[in-house]
Amino acid sequence: MNHRPRYTSCRFFLPLLCLIIITVGCGGTAPPDCSTALSIGILPSSGTADHLAAPPGNKVSFVGFDVFPPACPPTLGPIRPDLHWTVSDTANVTIGNTVNVDNGVATCVNAAPGTVTVTATGPNQRGTTISGTAALTCH
Repeated sequence: MNHRPRYTSCRFFLPLLCLIIITVGCGGTAPPDCSTALSIGILPSSGTADHLAAPPGNKVSFVGFDVFPPACPPTLGPIRPDLHWTVSDTANVTIGNTVNVDNGVATCVNAAPGTVTVTATGPNQRGTTISGTAALTCH
């Protein structure tokens, strides 16, 4: 009669179980990367201008800044002068891209039939292009 101890099969099962536990982990998530922006924030988030008004009444000045993951400490990064600005309605709105001159300044040249989307794009710290949007109403 063979009287092998029952725990013999455990010596093969136990290392396999340990490998699975180490590989899978405890189900937690990695901490967020607080050094890399995920998107661009734009202030103001919406603006209104009158195309018939004299400057600056026909303009809205937008600024962009880096937005980091929500789990990171709240940090308002510096204004980004390197962003490229565009608008969804180029027939009724222009926007400047010259640093220290008109960067982010939207000008209503006509009344726009709806809300105009203002978009800022630029690279994050890893070179990935990120963007953000705001809304503009031109009366």
